[in-house]
Amino acid sequence: MNNPIFAFSAIRRMRSARTPLLITLYSLLLALLAYFTVYGRFMGATVTLGDMRLSVDGYAYMIMLQFALLVLVAPAMTAGSISGERERQTLDLLLVTNTGAVKLVLGKLLESFGFLALMVMCSLPMLSLVLITGGATFAQVLVSVAFLLLTALAALSVGLVCSSLFQRTVTATVMSYLSVFALGIVTLLPLWHDVKRIGDLYDAMNIVGGQLHTIEYTPISFTINPALGLFSLLAAQTQMFSSMLWQFSYSL
Repeated sequence: MNNPIFAFSAIRRMRSARTPLLITLYSLLLALLAYFTVYGRFMGATVTLGDMRLSVDGYAYMIMLQFALLVLVAPAMTAGSISGERERQTLDLLLVTNTGAVKLVLGKLLESFGFLALMVMCSLPMLSLVLITGGATFAQVLVSVAFLLLTALAALSVGLVCSSLFQRTVTATVMSYLSVFALGIVTLLPLWHDVKRIGDLYDAMNIVGGQLHTIEYTPISFTINPALGLFSLLAAQTQMFSSMLWQFSYSL
């Protein structure tokens, strides 16, 4: 891509000693979690079905840990992209060049996304340990990675919007986290409608004496809320929440 902002920012980040240090710590954290929850259970003399089941849960824990870290880190990475240039009084100089506002925004966004994508891709060896147990296929692992990358891109975009709207980096950072939190709450509201809708469909089948079966219904809340999307993804891949959900509601 012919984007000088992206090229300059990426080169500056990769030449920094902090970048390999962060990637190493990130990978080491996931490696330790993978060892104690997945690989370590195969180091004994025998392996039980319970050990294999817990190792599949360890795969889900690694996905959830990465999701939490991305949501926590991503908004702050782009919150100072535009406001920082404004504070250094270099934004006007960039805008009068041939770079343009679009390339400036895309360059800042893609540089931060590239770094987070590199961190997520470094987790593939640890996530692939679930293939030992057969708890998930490699295609499902790739789907989980794609979901994490999409979540990172969305959180980075929120931070970049706040950076463009507010003058100070501190204000933009605070508003980025508040915006992410607000989006998480607002997109959670349709859950009540979804539960009621599915409950009504099952009740209708009970009234007419029909046999309960899987309903072809896509919940709105699970489509627009990232946390519920992650919950649905892991439930479909590992079935780790199935028994827990039936204790509360057949609608869920």
